[in-house]
Amino acid sequence: MEKIFFKTKFSFFFFLTVILFTSCLKDKITHTYQIRTPVFETLTKFRQSIKSGAAATIAGTGKIVVAGKYIFLSETGKGIHVIDNSNPAQPKNISFINVPGNEDLAIDGNTLYADAYADLVSFDITDPANAVAKNFAVNVFPDHSTYYNGVYTNPDSINVIVDWIVRDTTVDYVANAGGGIYLYPGGCSNCTTIAANMTPSSSNTNNTTGTTGSLSKFAILNNFLYTVYYSNIASFDISNRFSPAFKNTVNAGWSVETIYPFEGKLFVGGTNGMYIYDVSSSPEMPTAVGEFAHARTCDPVIADGDYAYVTLHDGTQCQGFSNELDVVDIKNVGNSTLVKTYQLTHPMGLSKDGNNLFVCDGTDGLKVFDASDVNNLKLIKHLKGANVNDVIVANGLAIVMATDGIYQYDYSDLNNIHLLSKL
Repeated sequence: MEKIFFKTKFSFFFFLTVILFTSCLKDKITHTYQIRTPVFETLTKFRQSIKSGAAATIAGTGKIVVAGKYIFLSETGKGIHVIDNSNPAQPKNISFINVPGNEDLAIDGNTLYADAYADLVSFDITDPANAVAKNFAVNVFPDHSTYYNGVYTNPDSINVIVDWIVRDTTVDYVANAGGGIYLYPGGCSNCTTIAANMTPSSSNTNNTTGTTGSLSKFAILNNFLYTVYYSNIASFDISNRFSPAFKNTVNAGWSVETIYPFEGKLFVGGTNGMYIYDVSSSPEMPTAVGEFAHARTCDPVIADGDYAYVTLHDGTQCQGFSNELDVVDIKNVGNSTLVKTYQLTHPMGLSKDGNNLFVCDGTDGLKVFDASDVNNLKLIKHLKGANVNDVIVANGLAIVMATDGIYQYDYSDLNNIHLLSKL
């Protein structure tokens, strides 16, 4: 009896093992992907679509310019929201300028300059609610030249991505011949596939230059527009407002990111440092006159004459670990020296009005400092509750760009800085 029982028990476990093993072989390993299918238009039709339309919901924030009573806010890759800010307590979203591929913008008088992928578009904004595209400078931004392939041909023969159709799909893994490693099935000829946790590879405005944020890659000084890309500074003569003429490209060293104009000079922020260029004597050919090197990290910069204020922050793109505000003595631009470093959380854009320094410190909110003594900055106000990245201040009004919209603060009384509105 015992011998028979042993055989039966062995047979049962063998059968169970086979069933479990077979069941495991039948299991599927899947992965959910996001399929993004591009929607194309010819370059001719694409340009015809670049114009004002009805106000649109602000789904994301990019760069910002303030001109007169208007705020121009880019939504990266889509276009530019026009906001009537006559009453900062009740800003009105009045129109949306469709500009696919837009990232940056600048304003001079009644002319708006914006990038549309590789092209520079000039708009007449005499009526900001009805911007009219007047001119396209062709293929002037090599870093965005996704559809020219290095050669400009008939615009009717060039296709441009104007939108994406997005849908999720689940695919099976299949074992390769060597076993143990799983691969996705073959690709998709008509679409770009991106894993779910990945992201894909801009009345009257007054006859003045609009104020750009400190994260801008566009700057206007006198009759020139300057733009930065890769490691270069490009200059455009805008004497003829609607027909900017490309002049020169100057290599500024390692990866430049932002540009700030001040008193005949350009302060350029890069991943390796701050670079100072003089454009007073030769505006079409910026001349390097000084620099301040720092550890590799992201680097917006502003200046007030005697000092430059540089924020450094970490992040994957920046490849650095510093989160600080550096005050740099630039009285002798050829020999800029560090005055003092202040540790912060994740500082980005900044702006200054007199002795008041405003710093966007990411998720830690907006910080207002008394900068009358650069060796001893004093925190006046810490405004929490928003993930902020850039700010423009003037005349007691701080316009702050956050990940979830635009916040406006009244700082006319430094003892009572308070929120006026959120859009």
